[in-house]
Amino acid sequence: MGRSRGLSVFHVLGGGSLGLLWAARLAEAGTDVRLILRDAQALQAWKAAGSSILFEQASKRSRIALQAQLADESGEPIDILILATKAYSAQSALHSVAQRLQQNASILMLQNGMGSQQAASRTFVQQQVLYASVTDGAWMPAPRHVIWAGQGQTQIGDPSGADCPQWLKHIDQQTINWQWHTDILAVLWQKLAVNCAINPYTALYDCDNGQVPTRAGAQFPRLIDELHSLLERQGANVTRAELGNYIDQVITRTAVNSSSMRQDIHARRRTEISYITGYACEVAHQAGLATPLLDQLHGALKTHLATLGLPPD
Repeated sequence: MGRSRGLSVFHVLGGGSLGLLWAARLAEAGTDVRLILRDAQALQAWKAAGSSILFEQASKRSRIALQAQLADESGEPIDILILATKAYSAQSALHSVAQRLQQNASILMLQNGMGSQQAASRTFVQQQVLYASVTDGAWMPAPRHVIWAGQGQTQIGDPSGADCPQWLKHIDQQTINWQWHTDILAVLWQKLAVNCAINPYTALYDCDNGQVPTRAGAQFPRLIDELHSLLERQGANVTRAELGNYIDQVITRTAVNSSSMRQDIHARRRTEISYITGYACEVAHQAGLATPLLDQLHGALKTHLATLGLPPD
């Protein structure tokens, strides 16, 4: 693996599987990384466990030392921030380090869905806010133990049209398989369409991804019609056939997987519904676009979550 050179310190905010994956891979490549944890209890547990991550890929296990800190504990300036929180925590997480963010700092948003990225762009106008679409599979069987289950690709772009920052070009693509994309919004809209097509049914019927077309039945082609109309209205250059084929491919490739929304429900965690179906419905309404099936699915999801005693947003 090539060693990353010429980089500033990377600050990774978010101690879940994706944040630890980025922190571990960057640290392995020789990059100077700081992990920002949510509270004093988490930091104490981190230090008590040896200030390290157990990183696992295939049959290889390695223990990677990482410095950790709290958002307000260090006065260390932040030039490069990797934000790997849940979408609903993104704004509060960014505000927790706002005083440390340098002018012209880069903020890389790794959130699922859409909406949290745009909110960051509106708030942090002096920084370069980069959007990303991530397909890596990572999970945590225990705290501070991350398993890289499937190597994917991270597509990154600046919706304002700015060029790829130099620090990103220094990251060896064997470390993080990244690609700069000049139309990142189109990438995110297509991924959002996939999530809107799969996640609601897996959550409502408690099924794996591969069962979605059967569970959805005759509704499914109609839902894809609505999603394609929404993508067209947003300027995404994809045909109805291409979108349908792409969704089918994702379902086939991840047939035995459990969607993130279903996993959240099983763990009795708040879901990211507001940044998936909620965001799609909101944008459709603002555009004057009728999406009755998508609206119905979003409403059914909210009712289902409330019935389970989980936040319906």
